[in-house]
Parts: sequence; structure tokens; C-alpha cells
Amino acid sequence: MGWSTHRAVGLIHREPQKCFRGYTLFTNATGGYDAYLMDLEGRICHRWHSHEGILYAYLLPNGHLLMRTHPPRDTGPTTLRGGAAAIQELDWDSEVVWEYRNPLLHLDFERLPSGNTLVLMWEQLPSEVASRVSGGYRADDDPEMHGDIVQEVAPDGTLVSEWRSWEHLSFEDDIICPLETRREWTHCNALNVTSDKDLLVSFRQISVVGIVDRTTGDFRWKWGPGQVSHQHHPTYLGNGRVLLFDNGSHRLGRPVPYSGVIEVDVETNRSCGTTAAIRPSPSLVH
Repeated sequence: MGWSTHRAVGLIHREPQKCFRGYTLFTNATGGYDAYLMDLEGRICHRWHSHEGILYAYLLPNGHLLMRTHPPRDTGPTTLRGGAAAIQELDWDSEVVWEYRNPLLHLDFERLPSGNTLVLMWEQLPSEVASRVSGGYRADDDPEMHGDIVQEVAPDGTLVSEWRSWEHLSFEDDIICPLETRREWTHCNALNVTSDKDLLVSFRQISVVGIVDRTTGDFRWKWGPGQVSHQHHPTYLGNGRVLLFDNGSHRLGRPVPYSGVIEVDVETNRSCGTTAAIRPSPSLVH
């Protein structure tokens, strides 16, 4: 892949034998209003548009787009990163066929086979909990600390279940990075489901990836501190391993931050393969 001064936009280079056949769905994560479906020739095959903005999206099996809108304008914890006014499902013609609204929605979501949807929510932590959380620094505009909640909602908006992260975390082990503020304890930036229908979560603030038993609410696997730093996008693989992107920012004890892709065995905590490191690390914040 290269950059051409003669063709500033569009497909620059392609090696078909090294490409995964299919389409690419992409959006502008910094405030766009469209989502695009692009083929291997670099052609835009379809476009969805929302006047509320499209910050992050998944393509559903029925061809609809499940997406996160821009943050709410008037309500919600506006100082926190990744907020959304609603999770919406758009049909092929960009018409809203389902939505769930809450000013405390943020970042990731997941449509379940049942038709229910998992969403991430913020909630202000009780003062007695926040006072026991270690790490981070207190900024002048940090009057309160928020924690992450995973809710399962039915198509009619009925709350099916709720998991409060702070009820299952450790005050001794789950420590906020010293270079992050205390606005949030965990900042969950990804939500996925395992083959056993348990939750796979990623907590950026404390560099923790975990699998949560949906029955008990407890972690049946928890890993990350000292191995990764501010990771993103863990994906549960068919072989029982987890593939994730190690962002590498704020990696303590290293003179130069670096990033990489890691596959970790959840039974042994051993890394089963890492891509070549990228230096310096990209500025991913979510």
C-alpha cells in the first residue's frame, strides 16, 4: 500500500491474492453522518445516512445496519469519551426500524440471535465504591466517577438483564492507569459474546480483558495487566482463544510505546502469536 500524489483519494494499490474476498464496512469515527460499503475495487456499493450521525456500525445478516449515533447534545456525562444518544437499526434505505435511546449509552453493542441487543451504559459509582478505587489522577472537572454496565434489552426496549462491572471487580488488582483521569474506573471499549454465550469485555482504563459468566456475573477469565496496555477489540475465536489489539499507549517501563495483535489462550494465559510491533503506537483513545 502506498500514497500517490497523483491520486489523493480512492484505491491506490491492491493485491487480490492477499485480500479477503468480500466487502468492507467503514464509518468516520470522529463525527460523520454516513456509513459506506466498499468492494475490493474500491467502489462504494452502498451508503447509509443518518442526520443523527453514525459513529460506529455493524452489518446485520438481514442487510440492516446496527449503529451508534453521535453523543446527546444536552444531557449525559459529556466529558466522557464515546457517548451516544441512541443505538439504531437502519434498513437498506436508511430508515430507522429500531432504536434504543439513553443519554448514558456509549461505545459498543451486540445483537444477539434472540433478537435482543446488548448495550454498554455508564452509571455514576456510589461514593463508597469510588473512594476505594486506586490509581488515576483527579482533574479539576472530575466531580464523580462512572462505572460500566452491560444491559440486555428486548426489541420493545424492555430490560432483560443488567450486569454492573464494579460489583465483580477487585479494588486490589483493578487499578486505573496513572496517566488516566478518575472520570471512569474501567471505560469498557468493546463488548462481545463467546460460544458459551458469556460476555467478553475490554476495560481500557485498567488494561483488562475478561470473560464474564452470564449466569453468575463473575469473571471466569481475566487477563491483561503487565501484558497489554489499553487494548481494544477482543474477539472470541472458534478455537477458544481471544484475538485482540494491544494499543500499547502508556505502556509503563518501556522507553518507546508499541502496538501489536495478540492471540491469547484463555486456559493458559499464553500468547499464541503476535504480529510485528508497530512503533510508535497509534493514538486510539476508545
